[in-house]
Amino acid sequence: MTNFDESRVRKSGDVTTSYSSGAASSNPVEGSSPDLLKNTPSNIATLEDAIEQFKSRQNYLAHTKSPSDGEDVRWYLCKVPLAEKQLSASLPRIEIIGKDDYFRFSVRDSLALEASFLQREEDLLAHWWKEYAECSKGPSGTQTTNYVTSTSDSNELYVVEEERVGVPVKGGLYEVDLIKRHCFPVYWSGENRRVLRGHWFAHKDGNDWLPLREDVAEQLELAYRCQVWRRRTFQPSGQFAARIDLQGTTEGLHAIFTGDDDSWEAWLAFDRSSFSLNMGGGNRVKLRRGFSPSAKPSQDELHQQKEEAMDDYCSQVPVGHLVFMVHGIGQRLENANVVDDVADFGRITASLADRHLTAYQRSTQRVLFVPCQWRRGLELSSETIIEKITLDGVRGLRATLSATVHDVLYYMSPIYCQNIIDSVSNQLNRLYAKFLKRNPGYDGKISIFGHSLGSVLSYDILCYQDSSATLPVEAAFVDDFCIPKQESSRPATHVSVKGSSMSNPYTKVNEEKTPDVSCVEDCGITRGQQEDFLCNDGIQESDDSAKLFSKKQHTNFERVNEVNKNVAETIYAEDRDSDANPGISRDFHGNEVRDAGHPSEDLIDKGKLVSMLMEEVKSLRAKVAELEKNHHSASCSSNFDDGSFLEVYHGKSQMVKSMTSSSSFGRLSSVLDDSKKQYTPYIKYTRLNFKVDTFFAVGSPLGVFLALRNVRIGVGRGQAYWEDEKISEEMPSCRQMFNIFHPFDPVAYRVEPLICKEYLNKRPVLIPYHRGGRRLHIGFQEFTEDIAARSESIMSQLNSLRVKVASTFQRQNKDKAKETVEDEKRERSYGSFMIERLTGCEYGRIDFVLQEGTFHHPYLSAIGSHTNYWRDNDTALFVLTCLYHGIPEEPPTDDHKRS
Repeated sequence: MTNFDESRVRKSGDVTTSYSSGAASSNPVEGSSPDLLKNTPSNIATLEDAIEQFKSRQNYLAHTKSPSDGEDVRWYLCKVPLAEKQLSASLPRIEIIGKDDYFRFSVRDSLALEASFLQREEDLLAHWWKEYAECSKGPSGTQTTNYVTSTSDSNELYVVEEERVGVPVKGGLYEVDLIKRHCFPVYWSGENRRVLRGHWFAHKDGNDWLPLREDVAEQLELAYRCQVWRRRTFQPSGQFAARIDLQGTTEGLHAIFTGDDDSWEAWLAFDRSSFSLNMGGGNRVKLRRGFSPSAKPSQDELHQQKEEAMDDYCSQVPVGHLVFMVHGIGQRLENANVVDDVADFGRITASLADRHLTAYQRSTQRVLFVPCQWRRGLELSSETIIEKITLDGVRGLRATLSATVHDVLYYMSPIYCQNIIDSVSNQLNRLYAKFLKRNPGYDGKISIFGHSLGSVLSYDILCYQDSSATLPVEAAFVDDFCIPKQESSRPATHVSVKGSSMSNPYTKVNEEKTPDVSCVEDCGITRGQQEDFLCNDGIQESDDSAKLFSKKQHTNFERVNEVNKNVAETIYAEDRDSDANPGISRDFHGNEVRDAGHPSEDLIDKGKLVSMLMEEVKSLRAKVAELEKNHHSASCSSNFDDGSFLEVYHGKSQMVKSMTSSSSFGRLSSVLDDSKKQYTPYIKYTRLNFKVDTFFAVGSPLGVFLALRNVRIGVGRGQAYWEDEKISEEMPSCRQMFNIFHPFDPVAYRVEPLICKEYLNKRPVLIPYHRGGRRLHIGFQEFTEDIAARSESIMSQLNSLRVKVASTFQRQNKDKAKETVEDEKRERSYGSFMIERLTGCEYGRIDFVLQEGTFHHPYLSAIGSHTNYWRDNDTALFVLTCLYHGIPEEPPTDDHKRS
């Protein structure tokens, strides 16, 4: 009777290892990133050759000719996540894992994990045996704790979790920490899952071979290397075999080896009594060394093989297009999880790629979809109080509305809009940094897929990135139409509003235009207010504070408050040299302003406020005289640059002036007429560290957001085109943009009419059915509509034909061709240039509509149409087609290469 423990396994002379520099470190962060494990195609392609070079690999090869002997090692992933601070050795609690409890890694992922294991085999086994010792039964027979009890260790674990790097698996979305046997997601916050190394397998529950737990497998491996079947004896049961007692969670666990020198068989027996050696009954299972596929695979096994083939494809083909998936509302619901939605979307696109893409296209690049969890971890101060004031009636419905619709209200609130924008921008930059760390030198494309509110957030962020891409289009438009570049009416500048809930987020603009505008008038002070305020010499700074509250001074102070209400929309930009990352800011209507620094939070008493205002007015009077002398009143359209600002705090206004090193006096923004009044919070946008190729707005309410803001998509030259001087324009920084929606989606709106008004009567483009063409009822509907449209078209063509025939006899062909080009150039509108800017084609389209089902009721379908995009085959195929656009179906021929 032989017992195997940790010391015997570690002292086995047959075990030799090969280490890379730093690979033997006990620190999981330092020891988990050898050069061999970089997620590059060249390294992955040489994994098989690299494994054969390890000396310890020879120990796991087949040394006998027995059918039970093999050498394939497979790794498995537990479906159930580990609890917080739970040790991996505590699972599984039985020696043979359950059939439905674990996923099997693909062949190439298993090779990558095995290569890393062989590099640090001795240290890994020592750490694993230590965990098993902590989870084993003590002398009293009681189970010890299965969790990390040290506070310092647990804190350290979760501190370094963001920085740890492991073996990449499943297309790079997950990594494995072999020290702790954890599989953790790379790009989102998720639970750790138990990883198991399968070397010994048991034939249980049908035809499937299931792996044994590592502690039992290592004991069987040592017995195999010692060839215990050669020391067979007669057992009390009468069988000539070798019995090996094993340490495990089941009492009386042992293995039976039989056979000759080069052929052996083994069984795993479970007996409550250590003296029971009965080989019959249902308490024993057949064992084998090395993985063996099932002879008759079940449906679950076929599904598992399909998943493995997908993972093998991801491990061989490099990422050529990275897509960030920005979710919308509803992520606070219990069953909502954008990670699962993105996983479903990725599986659908992979399945469609097999049918709709050629082998050459699939081998050229693959698409990696990464979820952006901007709502997770974002705590807003009003959520707690809203929960407290929620009525008890229909509590479930109220909770659902709070978890969904309230996200839109939070974003429309200027108090929390900044927090949401920062969360999305910072999360996108963090995900991009993680991707670059694992894919150094990446030169592929990056796109954004925004769903619902996520599309509005992504659009707003893209509109305040580097705007250099819009300059060529703007110049081309001006040159074609011979429109002189006029000074665009700058929007009202804005008050620097603090992010606390105590601050007043809104300020009102009420400004006037005059033929000769001075800087004081730019602040919102009219001529009459200026004279009354400047000519009043009764307000002087005095040590006697009681004088400041006399009747006359009190009247003037009320006048100052009235002035401040008009000036409240003016902001002085403070140039801080210490600001290392200046951002682009805008108001709630899309108007750009510069970063305004951080004003002081100390309130100034009324007397001191008046004194400081008087000093400021004196300096303004000098500047007014200088500006009027030089006749530069029209150029006062930008913000202050000397570091002064106006702060609105608790309903009181104060003017604070801070001089910078340059001490250059800036200029205030131009004045708008009284009819244009708007409420504008101050928002700062963080620049993205990457350029966006394609922006997908899916199920997007972007159109209604832009309409409510009175914003159009353009480069700022469309006031005459839209025949509205009050509109604002903005352009997202992306190569192309698509707006995808379901016809019954109550949240989605069109976007094209806000870019080009000629597209108002054009129907959105139908997205093709993933099984080909159009659905039957859609084709019949279009047929009837086309008949009516063609009849009208024929009549209009006949009328135009008569005009063309008459013009043919009046003009020569050369002059006619020249004038046709000029007419075509003249007929092209401003909106068509903007469409070309966002699509790359003069007659490109942005609005694309899905085809409704044949028997789908509009109102019943509206319930799930907004959330079904993640699992819609037509949407996935359309996105896939756009991402692979430009990649040829077949490799270029030799003649094409020479040309």
